Amino acid sequence: MSESDDGPTVMVALSNPRTESALVTLAGALAQHEGGRVLAIHVVTVPDQTALETAAENRATLDASSEELLSAAVADAAAFDAPVETKTVLSHRGIEAVFDAARTNGADAVVMGYGGARFAGGRVEGSLDELTHDLPCDFLVFDGRRLELSDVLVPTAGGPSSDLSAEVARALRDVAGATVSLLHVVEPGAEEAGREFLAAWADGHGLGDADLRVEAGDVEETIGRLGEEYDLAIVGATERGLLSRVVRGSLAYEAIETLDTPVLLAERPSSRSLRDRLFGGR
Repeated sequence: MSESDDGPTVMVALSNPRTESALVTLAGALAQHEGGRVLAIHVVTVPDQTALETAAENRATLDASSEELLSAAVADAAAFDAPVETKTVLSHRGIEAVFDAARTNGADAVVMGYGGARFAGGRVEGSLDELTHDLPCDFLVFDGRRLELSDVLVPTAGGPSSDLSAEVARALRDVAGATVSLLHVVEPGAEEAGREFLAAWADGHGLGDADLRVEAGDVEETIGRLGEEYDLAIVGATERGLLSRVVRGSLAYEAIETLDTPVLLAERPSSRSLRDRLFGGR
């Protein structure tokens, strides 16, 4: 981050032209909302049998393959009031390169696609749990291709990752004009207490204008059923290890995996202090 830019760095990891626009839109909205910058990286996964030094010798060819993707990212980011930078990264281990780039570039948040998170496959199985249980920053994993931002659903039961979901929802509301609905799922008979919790949570997270929905039933089934009514569902991890499940090809909830509505999965390192969290300033 340059000395003149004191805002957060939102890194967007690109791997698929079909999801580039949606990912950059999410990153751009977050960066604009918090006065930060967008760092778009294209991770080029090099076959194991090819030395990185050899691949680097063909850098001109690799850069040409990245140019179209990163140029599209710059064009899409121009819709937002936030500076954008681009980088091409060579790696044998795609997902590890994303973590390394997040640390090296001081990222405060990473936005990536579900497919992009899986491009490493099982090749990082040995270190995957260690990687994903020691997140360098907030992670947002988008499962979908299209991104409409008219109506956004945020299920919450509290916790650090739901705090991150709220921050994303506020950014999409303020920057993109999204209408936000909050959902809290309770046991039957606990609806009144649920309404009190959700109203207090909304007020405490700057979402007092959101539509509040309290439903009794199973969490997964309820999110899967109600999520169909919205353009995007922002779901916070309820436990550590969201990325571990994502990379292995399993989303947080089975019901969400079959949801036609695009889903943004949010995981915040639970060990980070309030001072160190994504948009708390530096």
